[in-house]
Amino acid sequence: MIRCGRYEGPVADAGFTLLELLVVLVIFGVLLATLTQGTYFGVTVFERQRRSIGESERLINLDGLLRSMIEQADPGSSLDTRTLTGTHHGMVFRTRLPEGAAMTAADRLADVRLNREGDVLLLSWLPHQHVLPRGLPGAPQRAVLLSPVSDMEISYFAHGQWLAEWATDGLPDLVRIRIVLPDQEKRVWPDIVVALIRYPRN
Repeated sequence: MIRCGRYEGPVADAGFTLLELLVVLVIFGVLLATLTQGTYFGVTVFERQRRSIGESERLINLDGLLRSMIEQADPGSSLDTRTLTGTHHGMVFRTRLPEGAAMTAADRLADVRLNREGDVLLLSWLPHQHVLPRGLPGAPQRAVLLSPVSDMEISYFAHGQWLAEWATDGLPDLVRIRIVLPDQEKRVWPDIVVALIRYPRN
């Protein structure tokens, strides 16, 4: 006997329930938040490292610039014996400027002043005049070497001892420059100690 009735085919696969979708969305949100925090941390560390490398390069360049200029300090002549004077916080000396800092080769011999104004380490210079100018001297050129700085201390070595000031004829044997960075920098830069060459004037 054949029974009549509605044919029921194979049961279709059921879809995700609302609860399962909510669980998936929560897990996805947690993963996304974790990835975002990891990416932000990585970018922050990279930016901090890049900034630290940039500051270190600036200090290295500053070290090289000051060494070169102080090494080549002009010792003067028998009639011009005082070409460098300085205190514990600033120094004026005659030297040869790096190439590119002077307009002409004759301007490379300059009277230079190194000092701190506020939290800025400043270098200013004028081309050296071999004769007294008739009028008023022009305004010095100025360049910010480093900012911010907390302090700069300069010492002068001669006759077997370090001196806080130099106001005598001739040049000291050594010049030591200590640059003090702000507390938040949390870095200590080694002292710049320079031996003066005392090259003969041309």
